[in-house]
Amino acid sequence: MRRAVKKEKLMKNSNGQYKYQFNWIGGGWNDVWAKDLPDFKREVKKRFGSSCLNVDYNSLHKATESESKAWDRAGVLATC
Repeated sequence: MRRAVKKEKLMKNSNGQYKYQFNWIGGGWNDVWAKDLPDFKREVKKRFGSSCLNVDYNSLHKATESESKAWDRAGVLATC
């Protein structure tokens, strides 16, 4: 018999914002807290607008807790 797969909840802070994770075109990754896609775009422009970085929208997703931990782990390993 097959067991039901538990769907993990998306990360959401007390302000009702989701944790969006994404890659940069050309390399690298980051995350931004935002309520929805238009809010995400505003936050990226506010935080990174003066840089020449471009979001790879094919990689953009709302993170679960396990995805967030995996990205954080990868970031630590990349700096070693």
